[in-house]
Amino acid sequence: MSLQVIFGLLLALWGPAAGWNGASYSSQTVIPQGIPQDLEITLERTECYGRCPAYRLTITADGKVVFEGRRFVKQEGTTIKSSISREGLKQLMAEFDRVKFFSLEDDYSNDLNRCPTDNPSAFTSIRINGESKIIKHYHGCREPKFKGLTELENKIDEIVNTAQWLPDKKER
Repeated sequence: MSLQVIFGLLLALWGPAAGWNGASYSSQTVIPQGIPQDLEITLERTECYGRCPAYRLTITADGKVVFEGRRFVKQEGTTIKSSISREGLKQLMAEFDRVKFFSLEDDYSNDLNRCPTDNPSAFTSIRINGESKIIKHYHGCREPKFKGLTELENKIDEIVNTAQWLPDKKER
């Protein structure tokens, strides 16, 4: 008998009696009201078969923003440092909480066989109070279940004002 089967049997027998509901601690993480010292949010957008901007944003608890331009940005290969306000940080944390980020799946790209394959992906992550999670989101499928995640990604770009580092849409 494999270790996975034994572990599964133990959880089936012991878990309910101990009040364990099958969810990991991370899936129950609640985003706090204050700004924890270890807060770090990242958003990475990948290339597509066209001219999709590819970049990585990192936002820390003090509001510092690091933009790493990769492809189809105003200055490729450039690292730009900026900042956002405490209010902006609180808005981002509220958005992570609104979409229940810690309860979402880790990967929304497993439907590639039935979705167009020329679209970019986004990797969104948060570290907060010692907990962390990253989600891969392929943008080829436009299903309702992805709506909250797409809104979160767009909110990060909006609050950071990523548009300042990207070419106009007509230039892409």
